[in-house]
Amino acid sequence: MNELIKINGLKEIEGMKFHDIEGGFGQGKKAMLVKEIANIHNQPFGEINRRINDNITRFKTNIDIVDIKANGFEPLGSELGFSKQSFNQTKNIYILSERGYSKLLKILEDDVAWEQYEKLVDGYFNLRSELPQLSKELQAIFALDGKQQKLESEVKDLKDNMPLFQVDCKELQAIVRKKGIEVLGGKDKPSYKDNSIRGKVYSDIQHQLKREFGVTRYEAIKRSQLGIATEIVDNYKVPTVLAEEIEQLNNQIQFN
Repeated sequence: MNELIKINGLKEIEGMKFHDIEGGFGQGKKAMLVKEIANIHNQPFGEINRRINDNITRFKTNIDIVDIKANGFEPLGSELGFSKQSFNQTKNIYILSERGYSKLLKILEDDVAWEQYEKLVDGYFNLRSELPQLSKELQAIFALDGKQQKLESEVKDLKDNMPLFQVDCKELQAIVRKKGIEVLGGKDKPSYKDNSIRGKVYSDIQHQLKREFGVTRYEAIKRSQLGIATEIVDNYKVPTVLAEEIEQLNNQIQFN
């Protein structure tokens, strides 16, 4: 976890009691423990965790959600009211940012829950009410920090979804060619020199690669997935029927 997490004791807003958690999603950013969100909305903790895990792809790590347990923050467990036994027995101990909390409520589809959420946004997540007490210089720093974090988030999203550059495509094509040569036994083998067999091998590698990402051309693969694409090619296994053709052709010529 990149951000330091601080527990600033307990907080109460309109009868809702919970730990005041700061950090994890950026300096000074507020967070809430999912266990306490479950209590606030009168939902079983295990059920809320299940709903999150069923929809985990909707939550972005370090932006919407952080799993304290997965990141080795065991000392925080006792500060958040977990015994050592309950901490060890609980699979996930999540905290959510304001954005992550809103995503959870969309999953729960509970109108009453939204009312509670709005109270927490105004009295807890939203720090703007505290800014007038600060100097104009500090207010400007807080405002600039917020804009910077938003920009960093947008840049991260852009990087994650950016398609392969031409140089990346050439790199991937070179890896495919290398794998094809390996499968065919080398450039000096008859199977490599046979246009039909060689074409089948390269076509099968390319089809598997594109099928894995649901694309029709390399350029549509996301740049953030280049490492996965490379691993797929490296682990490629030639189909049995094609392997038999390659072996038969290579051995047949060698005996003549």
